[in-house]
Amino acid sequence: HTMGGYKDVDPPLEAGTLGPDLPPKVGTKLLDPVALEASGDSVAYGAAKLCGERLAASLAALHAPRTTFVCLRVGWCQPGDNLPETLSAAGSPPEFQSDTGVSEEEKRGENGGTDELWFKGMWLSNRDFLAYFEAALGIEVPLAWDDDKNQLSKSPHRHKRRGFLLLYAMSRNTNAKWDLKDTEKYLGVKSQDDSFR
Repeated sequence: HTMGGYKDVDPPLEAGTLGPDLPPKVGTKLLDPVALEASGDSVAYGAAKLCGERLAASLAALHAPRTTFVCLRVGWCQPGDNLPETLSAAGSPPEFQSDTGVSEEEKRGENGGTDELWFKGMWLSNRDFLAYFEAALGIEVPLAWDDDKNQLSKSPHRHKRRGFLLLYAMSRNTNAKWDLKDTEKYLGVKSQDDSFR
């Protein structure tokens, strides 16, 4: 939900264009009022995640090389089996939703499934989750990046800083908005699963 504000931008994002270098847009606004009621406050949730990222970047700037950080913006994981067929337009697993008495088909109604497509695009399978985290634990985070000269050095949204790396962790979902190129490059992992297959 740190980047959830990009869900409804006009014009819509193309697949693979939402990179970790873009400024955060906290909060995923659900278009369906029933799904919104069932899901809770995504702004507070996203803001808390962003604060954690900024804290890690600050600590890395102060304490690298002793302490370095890889922050993974984890997509959508559900407890247990974490199957694509149990994903919903509410953006939270069924056991965490408020009971509104409305079926999933009714929730999709007016917005044509836009909310559901967004969340299915950020799904992260259990297998891909483990691969990303195992790789993140084993990499050495540089104190300087080869492409620093190409970065806007004053930007607070840089995803590569001294002792700090911020990457997306999503499965390879068809038409997903997230750009996983840096994740693959720095972690050496290519996700395997797809919520649409």
